[in-house]
Parts: sequence; structure tokens; C-alpha cells
Amino acid sequence: MIFQLNDKKAMTQLLNKHKKGILRVSLSVILSFTFLFSNAQKKGKAYLNIDYKQYVNEYNLVEVTIRTRVDGKFQPISNVPIDITMDTKEDELLLATINSDENGFASLAIAKDYSFYRNEEGKYKINAKFNGNDTYKKVSKNSKMKYLYMQANLTVEDSVKTIYLNALEYIKDSLTIPAEDIDFEVFVDRMFADLKITEGVFTNGKAQVIFPDDIPGDLDGNIIIRVIVDERDYQMVELTLDESWGVPLIEDVIKKKNAATISYVAFMILSIIIIAISGLLLSKRINNKS
Repeated sequence: MIFQLNDKKAMTQLLNKHKKGILRVSLSVILSFTFLFSNAQKKGKAYLNIDYKQYVNEYNLVEVTIRTRVDGKFQPISNVPIDITMDTKEDELLLATINSDENGFASLAIAKDYSFYRNEEGKYKINAKFNGNDTYKKVSKNSKMKYLYMQANLTVEDSVKTIYLNALEYIKDSLTIPAEDIDFEVFVDRMFADLKITEGVFTNGKAQVIFPDDIPGDLDGNIIIRVIVDERDYQMVELTLDESWGVPLIEDVIKKKNAATISYVAFMILSIIIIAISGLLLSKRINNKS
């Protein structure tokens, strides 16, 4: 249909028709955005925390905690999938998808000889990602670290127990350099809280620890020694050593039994003496009255 410029009525009708169409489309767009925005506003905020631990003679461990805030307090988010990925040269590599437990906790063990991609600084990057759901928004967290290798040589010379430590920092392509000015701590494993023995610093990748002689062990004197580095560049690194450098538990038991026996005998002797003296005094009183 062709309208002439002087056909004012037809032009007015056409403009009104287009105005109504534009108004309907605009209203639909506004309503759609309002609906999406309101839904997004209803979703709770999730918080992720990631920790990375290098157990030198066992495995590497990624630990993730996911939580939300309820009335100002953190509460765990349970049974949600979390992607654990590693940065590569060009993209991200999915290592595993793990579900959080009732405490909002999830962990992934990675083989100690796993080949991580390292950047120019010698660091590798592990990511934890929650892609969101109908209840919570998506969230991600990452951790960057260098690989630190530790080894130990335990010796006993003239009854002196010594731990000789070596620490190497891995760079790209399996190159290593000695760890320099890296703090470490030495603990002995205990059921509730590990017993701290000493602390020190790696110099040119080496350190030396004199171990005490009075640390209680099991029945055979076995103890578990932990050498721990907790530095930002490496996260937490732990070397575990099993050695019979403790005092056998049976010795402590015998000492305690002997101490208890001596105390009991002393108590019995003192009791007999008191009874005897009391008897003599009572006998004298009776004789005096008679």
C-alpha cells in the first residue's frame, strides 16, 4: 500500500499503529529484565575458600570450603558440584568435579608426580569453581604456588640425633634451585595437637636439626616427625618421617608404676608407725587410769 503525503488520515493511522507496536515491545523488554533482575536478586551469595597442601612423600591435596551468610553468620552449602581445574598454556584443564559434604567441604588428592603446567615464574595455578544454581550465585577462587621438594637424612653419632634437611624449588622443565631463606618448623605427631620441637631456616637449600632425647614414643619408641614449610609462594609443604627416636612408652609406664609402688609402701609404713604410736599412747593412758 502506498500513501500520498497529503493523505494525513492514513499517515496518522500508520504512526499510531507503529507506536502501539513499539510500546508493546518496550513493555515486554522491561518486564523481562525486571523478571531476570528480581530472580538474580533472590539468589544467595556463595563464598569459596581454597587451600593447597603438598605432602612430599604422599600426594598433593586441594581442600575447598563453600559457605553462605545467614543472619550474618556463615553456614555451609552442602551437596553442590565444584570444578577443580588447572591453568594450562592456552586454556583450563578440568581435573575433577567434586560435591561438597554436609559441612560444605570438598577435597581432591592429586598424585605427587602429577605433571603441572608452570608459568614463567615456575608457578602453577589451581582453580575451584561453583557455577551457581537456582539458589546461589556462581563463585570461583584460585591458588598459585611453586613446588618445593624436601628430603631428610637422619643420623645418630655419639648419641646425638641429627636431621639433615635439603629443600629444592622446582622451576620449569624439571629444573631446580636450592631453597633460600625459607622458614620451617619441626613437629612430632600427637593425637590432639602436634608437639613443636624446633624451627629453622633453609640456607642454600640446607638445614640441620638436633633432635631431643626425651620425646615419648609408642611401645617401641616409634614417632612420626613432621617438617613443615608454610610460605605464601609454596602454600603448605609437609615432609613426614617415621623413626624410632622416641622414648618407649613401656619405660614411662614402669616408672609410673614404680613411683606409685614407692608411694604406696611409704604410705603403709607411715600408717603402721602412726598406728603403733597411737597404740602405745592409748596403752599408757589405760595404765595410768588403772
